[in-house]
Amino acid sequence: MIITRDGAFRIVCSILTGRPDGGASVGTGSFLTANGRDAWLLTASHVASGTNSQTIIAVGDENDDCITIPLPQLNAACEWIIHPIADIAVMRINISEANMSLLKGRCLPFDHFNHEKRGVSRDAELTSVGFPNGLGIEGKFSPLTFRSYAASSLVTLNRADTKTPSDFFCLENPSCGGYSGCPVLDLGYMVVGNMTSTGEKTICYGIMHGTISDDTGGKLALVTPSYYLDDLL
Repeated sequence: MIITRDGAFRIVCSILTGRPDGGASVGTGSFLTANGRDAWLLTASHVASGTNSQTIIAVGDENDDCITIPLPQLNAACEWIIHPIADIAVMRINISEANMSLLKGRCLPFDHFNHEKRGVSRDAELTSVGFPNGLGIEGKFSPLTFRSYAASSLVTLNRADTKTPSDFFCLENPSCGGYSGCPVLDLGYMVVGNMTSTGEKTICYGIMHGTISDDTGGKLALVTPSYYLDDLL
């Protein structure tokens, strides 16, 4: 299966959790299926740990209108499985008529995730799909995409949230708030001029963790490799 940038909105959702000050914490999630039957919501663990029974999930319908549903519709207990090391978490979605209708055509198959403990080719064009600063859910549903390339192989760095070590790979571009938890995809095709190069399938290489920066103003995005998902499913 190859997903286009225009079609990538189908597999992602915005995760919004209200704050006492009246604002909201925003992250990005994606849907996957492990065996064609079980469905899961995937995001960063620092996004998952901030959710509660009042959290809202926003998705788009066939007309690109925004639909909001309460997180307990997906999982009544709002229970996440959180990785002990990496910034990655999943929630099993309860199978119901409403959820089956909601998830139709939205789940990326488990075999479309990279499961090898190796770096991403720096020649592969990668696309991140999410909701920076909560953009893309007012009125029409329109998650934002940005293209980048891997700037490193696998590196071990301290997480921004827990300050504990985990493996990452870097992107040439920085991330920003709201992209946390979003999928980082090799869509399986690249358009150069009038030529389209097509690969085998869309592959998710990881989910967005955040941005690393220093006092020179340099910034790089950090991505949690998707092979950590094997520890959870």
